[in-house]
Amino acid sequence: MRRDKDVLVVHHTTKRSIGNYTERGDSSFKLEESNFSVLDEVDVVADALKELGLGYRVEGVEEISQLRDVLNRSSEKVVFNLIEDLNGDALDFCYVPAVCKAYGKACTGGDTASLLLAQDKWRTKAVLRAANLPTPDGIIVPVGGKIRSSKLIPGPYIVKPVSCDASEGIDVKSVVDLPGAALNRAVERVHEELNQPAIVEQFIRDRELNVSLLERNGKVEVLPIAEIDFSAFGKDYPHIVDYSAKWLCDSFAYKNTPCIVPTRLADKVAKLVRAHALGAWHVLGCKDFARVDFRLDSKDRIFILEVNPNPDISPDAGFAAALAAGGISFAEFVKILVDSARSSLYKDYPSNSLRRIKINDRKTTAKDKYSLHVSQGSPANLVDSKRDGCLSSRRTNSGGRST
Repeated sequence: MRRDKDVLVVHHTTKRSIGNYTERGDSSFKLEESNFSVLDEVDVVADALKELGLGYRVEGVEEISQLRDVLNRSSEKVVFNLIEDLNGDALDFCYVPAVCKAYGKACTGGDTASLLLAQDKWRTKAVLRAANLPTPDGIIVPVGGKIRSSKLIPGPYIVKPVSCDASEGIDVKSVVDLPGAALNRAVERVHEELNQPAIVEQFIRDRELNVSLLERNGKVEVLPIAEIDFSAFGKDYPHIVDYSAKWLCDSFAYKNTPCIVPTRLADKVAKLVRAHALGAWHVLGCKDFARVDFRLDSKDRIFILEVNPNPDISPDAGFAAALAAGGISFAEFVKILVDSARSSLYKDYPSNSLRRIKINDRKTTAKDKYSLHVSQGSPANLVDSKRDGCLSSRRTNSGGRST
């Protein structure tokens, strides 16, 4: 009798759209390396499942429609999700957890709502600020729109696409000074080559921290804080983890940005970094595991750069290093995720949360629907209040924000 496999490992096989951008030979942004790194993740997860004695299958998909076909013919109830991009709409990969749930499968990692929110870095910034979590000041410039530099104070800025992962669309030319023509060129590059809005964000010069988080038995653990070591960089070289630092093995940046974990921080600063990381986890509704990236300025003020549900878990990535520093083997990590997914299959979900809401016997208006949507945690009202395309604030020395 055939024994059913325990886990279905799914991953993307190609990557070919970021917004409406299709990879071209004449592009100054190179993206193919970040795509193929998923194969390293597949290998290490497969090895861990073997070590745990769990049966598994591996399936690669190019489009969301193929995932439906794979799930329809699979007997596995647990899906280990390593899909980070799909052909078609740039956000299709975010719907993998929802599709799995529709087919009665439990999916590891973040759910569709958290993935969609985190993929929009401008919306994420607005939601974090509404929760009183500090982020750098900045503006968003829609494709074809004008840069409203009057909203910005003079100084260094970093220009990045609103919806890319893995430092895609970021290189040394992304760091610019205001005033100056370089800002216009950097924004135009994002618009023309990635066909995305550009975020122009205050560049925090000094330290970069990565905080990995792991949910175990319903409790979120903050793993040892990591720091990127820029000591080999000269003063004129931007201290950033750009695309080359993450993916181009022969580059100076790749060879000279080691991760120090755990890093040394003053107790007060470390405590605040952990608190902000936990706050960001809960605000974005993360699940299972995530990473929060920070910058720290010369006065030890803390700024959240972004939140990454389902971060890279390949052996040389920061999350794997944080697991090791925390005394957690990779096989144990995989077991935690698989066990979490299994347990979610048997949870008693509320049959209908709306049953707890009293609705009067009158026709529901559009305003009522909006209010109901917001009351259940939607960031719609938070983002709506930022439609002028500018997020700025006065800051305290503790890394908080004055209001």
